[in-house]
Amino acid sequence: MSRTGDAPETGPEALARYDILDTGPEDGFEDIVTLASRLLEMPVSLVSLVDTDRQWFKARVGFARSETSLTESICAHAVRQDGLFVIPDTTRDSRTADNPLVTGEPHVRFYAGMPLRTPEGTALGTLCVLDTQPRQLSEAQGFILRTLAGRVMTELNLRRALKERRASDRHNAAIIGSAIDYGIVTLDLAGRVTSWNTGAECVLGWSQAEMLGQPADLFFTPEDRARGMPDHEMRLARDLGRANDERWHMRKDGSRFWGMGEMMPLKDEADRQVGYLKILRDRTPQRQADEALRRQTALLQTVTDHLSEAVVRLSEDDVVIFANPAAEAMLGWPLGSLIGRNLHDTAHHHHPDGRPFPREECEVVRSLRSGVALRDREATFFRQDGSPIDVITNNAPIIEDGVVQGAVLTLTDITERKAANARLRRSEERLSLALNASGMIGTWDWDLREDVIYADPNFARIYTVDPERAALGAPLAEYIRNFHPDDMPRFQAELDRLFAGSKEFACEYRILQPDGSHRWVIARGSLVRAADGTPLRFPGASVDITERKRAEERQAALVELGERLRELQDPGEIAFVAAEIAGRTLGLTRAAYGVLDDSGAYLDVVRDWTVPGASTLVGRHRYADYGSYLQELRQGRAVVIADVESDPRTADRSGAFRALDVRTVINLPLMERGQLVAVFCLHDSKRRDWTPDILDFVRNVVDRTRAAVARLRAEEQQELVNRELSHRMKNLLAMVQSIATQTMRSAIDVDTAKEVLAGRLIALGQAHDLLMGGALGSTLIGPVVRGALKLHEDREGRFRLDGPDLEIGAKPALSLALMLHELATNAAKYGALSDEVGHVAIRWEVRDEAGEPTLAFSWAEIGGPPVTRPTRKGFGSRFIERGLAGQVGGTIALDFPADGVTCAIAAPLAAFQADG
Repeated sequence: MSRTGDAPETGPEALARYDILDTGPEDGFEDIVTLASRLLEMPVSLVSLVDTDRQWFKARVGFARSETSLTESICAHAVRQDGLFVIPDTTRDSRTADNPLVTGEPHVRFYAGMPLRTPEGTALGTLCVLDTQPRQLSEAQGFILRTLAGRVMTELNLRRALKERRASDRHNAAIIGSAIDYGIVTLDLAGRVTSWNTGAECVLGWSQAEMLGQPADLFFTPEDRARGMPDHEMRLARDLGRANDERWHMRKDGSRFWGMGEMMPLKDEADRQVGYLKILRDRTPQRQADEALRRQTALLQTVTDHLSEAVVRLSEDDVVIFANPAAEAMLGWPLGSLIGRNLHDTAHHHHPDGRPFPREECEVVRSLRSGVALRDREATFFRQDGSPIDVITNNAPIIEDGVVQGAVLTLTDITERKAANARLRRSEERLSLALNASGMIGTWDWDLREDVIYADPNFARIYTVDPERAALGAPLAEYIRNFHPDDMPRFQAELDRLFAGSKEFACEYRILQPDGSHRWVIARGSLVRAADGTPLRFPGASVDITERKRAEERQAALVELGERLRELQDPGEIAFVAAEIAGRTLGLTRAAYGVLDDSGAYLDVVRDWTVPGASTLVGRHRYADYGSYLQELRQGRAVVIADVESDPRTADRSGAFRALDVRTVINLPLMERGQLVAVFCLHDSKRRDWTPDILDFVRNVVDRTRAAVARLRAEEQQELVNRELSHRMKNLLAMVQSIATQTMRSAIDVDTAKEVLAGRLIALGQAHDLLMGGALGSTLIGPVVRGALKLHEDREGRFRLDGPDLEIGAKPALSLALMLHELATNAAKYGALSDEVGHVAIRWEVRDEAGEPTLAFSWAEIGGPPVTRPTRKGFGSRFIERGLAGQVGGTIALDFPADGVTCAIAAPLAAFQADG
């Protein structure tokens, strides 16, 4: 089945809609493969889903692997079939004979698979069974496999339907939640509230928590409750299917508003009524406007004859049938003499420059004929004496039963006003330039007697009030409805102070904007009072101070960050505090600090900061799943994405961001020695434009975080070095003390003791120098051996070394160096090194003894004078036999054959590499 205007849907595309790949085991699928295996007596049964480059098993019996590549997939052939696909012997079928699952483990010889097709006809994979022996599938077994495959698709379709239903529910909830101008309330059959949307909170003032379970008559007026209107409304909704009402309602604060509401029965899926749905909208401003219009009409009818404006009623053919005294005076005609005259021919007969003015070109005449009202049009009329007069014309047609019967024309003399307006326009232009230059939002004038505020368009827009309505006057409630709740007490207190007698009003507060952001303003004004002190007007102006406030907030955040980082001693806590402060200050959804793994392809987030309700980023994330910007981070460049849906680096991976409720992203790299090691991530659920000052703030946070972590690492490193130096010094002094004690105890005389002790200490020093070069840690065995023998290497070839490079610990290295020094000293005095042709063969290797790596080290003197076994053991011999062996816990064999001294030691490799 093809999608409209698109290519047919592929299996991987369809799988994505089922959202099942790489999910955990589920009983429904597990039961099906178990049943298939038992009923068909097959050792292997699989629910196989074929993706772009692999087949993945949702459920499996008798098969160890959770997925295979498509090159190993037999199901990739089955999904192309319309029905049951059977291969009795896979070794004899050209499609499968070379398949690795056939030629190797588990040696599949039989395959039967039924394609799993969506309702649209797209194959997702198969339900298949396998055997290691060739066989046939009976008709009954084929029926079982087809039936069970249908059961698999039932499970998959239920899963898909549930996913789509949840998405729809979330979408509907979002629509209801965003309808802030409409109170949407559900009631149970007893009239108690069961749900209460954000719009209801805005319109009525109660929160959902306050209203759940409460009777709906709380927001009816006392007189309507006394008349039983809540029950009457529910009864009409139940009997007629709908109940409309337009009446006064109550808010939480006790104030009243004119609401237009509608109540309907709420029914379940079985069409049984389970409650009521009521939708309510505040129509107070519209009612006030309607009342004002009615009063104005009545007033107009009463005072028409006393107006200073000219009022003329015309017939359908432009003949005057009524003219008030002001019209005759304005046009210079005697009282009553205009009646019966054609208005265009009498007072509008030519252009101001003298050109003829045909009736067909006259807007007043065209408006009269078409029945379309003419509003505020400037024109030039002429008095009876021929002198011109500039007027504003308004022509309101009179239509009865769809037929134009005439019109009411009003003329306002604007000759003087035009001159005054020209002067005013020049003044306003100068004022506008001054206001814009000073960052002024706009001005207001609160008429306290009428309780309406008149405001200019700039002021109205930032308060989210319709500019036209603001120009005509709107109540205070429309301006303060979007005030930040935390700022309302301060605003009210300043207002109370003004009315209590203060001369000036000054207040800073935030105004929430439609996109969820807020603007800071400072409002200043003063009260105008009557002679008796009664407040009459409250005019003022507001200045946008958002950028200044945000700069102050960011600076305060950096100060807070510095103070908190000084107290922290844990890198993870440092990263979290930085994320918290950055996210909170910028009003983000999430901020996190992640470390790259050894491969450089994954970001590990241990902890993050989020607003309440937002999902966490903690865990491992593969950068390739989120777009193509990893290379930019590796180059040390910041990645700033205003909208993941449209940015080419993330557009094709926007689904991964949507899963995290992310719309906008900043990733700042943290580099060490030119390598990317960590990333500072900032996320927001809505699109944002990242200004340079915000990016500078984030970079400052990252720099301070990096400095704090570097400081902590430096302190830890210094402490480690100090401890290591102390430990090594103690070991070294203990060894010097032992060598000196043993040497002096066994020496024949002082000179001999001095010579032996000096040699041993020199060997100890050379070994220690070697370790110092490796920062007191482990070192390679080869340099240790060569360093210990250097004093005795009087010519090339004296020592012949053979062995691999291995790391050994510091303390075993010292003991090995001293042992070799003793052996070399004895060889120089009595053994192979005392002869010109003698040499020493030194070998070491790693052997496997009883499953444990063992280091075998040997010393063999060759070509020296005949050896005589000593009659007693001196310190050197005891040191050789006990020193290193005691250190590493191995065995040592020191022997004196006639052809040269030998020494062999064997100990666990782990003991040689330990450090203590």
